[in-house]
Amino acid sequence: MDHTPIHFHYLQQKLQEWKANDLLFPPLQLSWMRFQEVATRDILPVLHEARAILEAEGLDVSITDLDEETRSLGLYVKDVGLFFTASDDARTIHLTARRLNAEEAGYESRLRYESANGDALRRLVEETLLRLLGPRRAKPVNQ
Repeated sequence: MDHTPIHFHYLQQKLQEWKANDLLFPPLQLSWMRFQEVATRDILPVLHEARAILEAEGLDVSITDLDEETRSLGLYVKDVGLFFTASDDARTIHLTARRLNAEEAGYESRLRYESANGDALRRLVEETLLRLLGPRRAKPVNQ
């Protein structure tokens, strides 16, 4: 005799819906899982491309490994650091960039995992490097 479950249809439907929308994992765990995938597939290749360009111009560049403790990936060039991290919301990647020896504010941006592809990341990294590596503007003198 074949027993087909006839009860808990709504529960089964909701569990399938939650699973399809990644709602059964804690957000921090889900964010780290997504970040690792995107970092390996998309972010690292872009950072290696940027490093090749920067090194061709004589700049020293280093790329940090994907770090589980800080849940981040970084690029350092001159006195500038770019840090990609897994956000707490499990939906976005967080980029923080700043001059490491200056007190001035840095640059922050968020990028949805769904739109984190090579082209979007190249534009973001290029814009960030241009902002932070470019010459500083002189402050006007009050007279």
